[in-house]
Amino acid sequence: MEIFVRQTEQLHRICILGAIENDQHCQTVSSAINATPINHALQIDFYDADHVDSNVLAILRDCADKRPAFKIVAYHHLLGQRLVRLNLPVLQKQVEATITHHVQCQVVAIAGSANSLDKLMYLVEQLPVTESCLFVLQHVLEDQISLLDSLLRVKTDYTVVMPHHMQTVEPGTIYVAPPGHHMRVAHGLIYLTKDKKIQFSRPSIDVLLTSLALEYGDKVTAVILCGLGNDGVVGCGALKKAGATVIVEDSSECAGADAMPDAIVEAGHSHYVFKHHVIASVMRAYLDGKTSSISDQTMNGFLHALDIQYGFNFSQYQRGSLMRRVHHLMNRFHLPSFADFQLAILSNRALFERMLAEMSVAVTQFFRHPAQFAQLRHVVLPYLASFPVVRMWSAGCATGEEAYSLSILVHELNIEKKCRLFATDINQHLLNIAVTACYPLEELAQASSNYLQTQGTGQFNNYVDIHSRYLSIKDHYKKLPAFHQHSLLNDGSFNEFQLIICRNVFIYFDTELQKKILLRFFDCLHRDGVLVLGPQDGIDVLARSVGFTPFIEGTTIYRRNNEKNNG
Repeated sequence: MEIFVRQTEQLHRICILGAIENDQHCQTVSSAINATPINHALQIDFYDADHVDSNVLAILRDCADKRPAFKIVAYHHLLGQRLVRLNLPVLQKQVEATITHHVQCQVVAIAGSANSLDKLMYLVEQLPVTESCLFVLQHVLEDQISLLDSLLRVKTDYTVVMPHHMQTVEPGTIYVAPPGHHMRVAHGLIYLTKDKKIQFSRPSIDVLLTSLALEYGDKVTAVILCGLGNDGVVGCGALKKAGATVIVEDSSECAGADAMPDAIVEAGHSHYVFKHHVIASVMRAYLDGKTSSISDQTMNGFLHALDIQYGFNFSQYQRGSLMRRVHHLMNRFHLPSFADFQLAILSNRALFERMLAEMSVAVTQFFRHPAQFAQLRHVVLPYLASFPVVRMWSAGCATGEEAYSLSILVHELNIEKKCRLFATDINQHLLNIAVTACYPLEELAQASSNYLQTQGTGQFNNYVDIHSRYLSIKDHYKKLPAFHQHSLLNDGSFNEFQLIICRNVFIYFDTELQKKILLRFFDCLHRDGVLVLGPQDGIDVLARSVGFTPFIEGTTIYRRNNEKNNG
């Protein structure tokens, strides 16, 4: 973290670069604020941070309460959204999603050398047939018979030819460079020559790409796969100068044949570096056309690319809900074309994090579904109290209200010393909110009502500190939950639990994923443990089919049927 202070007669500005990550950072911010006279106009600019902890929130709250002219400027959407909900004076800068270079695919060139054949064939197989023309070049020995054209015909419905000299370029056709010849394009014709080798290669990537730059300019997108040597560096430079797009395969998947893609990147002649599955998804979307419509194949490619690029798998999320969220984000990001939206997300981690925050389920309350919490209070937890240790898992905990409700409940039942509570969510931004344990004052009335309906022994207000602008969980009740990022789809079981609570999450998954997660819960639930699902999840039949039976009849609270084979 870095702080810059800019002071004029009218305004004292504290500019914060980076994230506030520790107590020393927090003290630095506090010292900068205290150096400003109380009656002087103060503005704090957060340029990079997407969240702040409870200590920083307290500092900001004090400034808002005590200083007559105080303003926060948040450049990160997630931070601005968070501070607004906590009634802090925020000016949120609208930073639109951008892409570094707009892709055009009237002409596509795909080139590679060692370790590139399988990826080249995969890429061609994924591309929808359009009126674009494609030029494919792979380094081969001159005395080697090339079967690449024959192999590609099996993978695509494009017309695939190994051209002859002076052949006319036609749309919807793939032209494969023959061995022992340079392939150029000029005046709508393909020229094959036996000129000297370039970078020890004939055919040469440099020769082809340089001719395409002269012939088609910015209408070209070139994809450079794995290979040895420096062939392609000059050609990619010519394309970039002409306004064309250059996408290079991530050399981490080149198994030693990384010299060629690395040389192009190091020369500054590329726009994007992706793994080949991501490249295939990007190219498919642009060849599909720059529209807002999204075909199933294009969406499947995008979801696979997200998994490859960021390790988050949304493929089994309920498709209708997923589509609506994507279109909502496209509008919010001011990107009417799905192809541009996809490229922006895949090339910018911060945008992906914002997308993840938008797509994750964050609807929750303290003591949500109070009738179920009453059953936990009077039946489930007294039963589990006989265990020497009660391990609890709040799965899909969102912003933490459920976890803190459980913390209050076990305190009132006087069993908190034997309880261990793990609260997980896929969304790190939501977990950051949970850890701060600060919530809008507007939640107080509903939380108090829900608590009373659980037949609590006190008042909800006893468990929170009510500040001027927001409320926070008292320190004692913050100690029990341990918050961790965890994917119900990708991450396995991490303990044996006496109680698992997963509510209002299953409705966003398809049936296959619902079953997979239920089986995972079955495996990590103690044989005498309890599973609590949401009253609106609607998966009672599925839960019974994998081996659960009602713990309380007529509810969505289950135990394991240990006599049933769930395999």
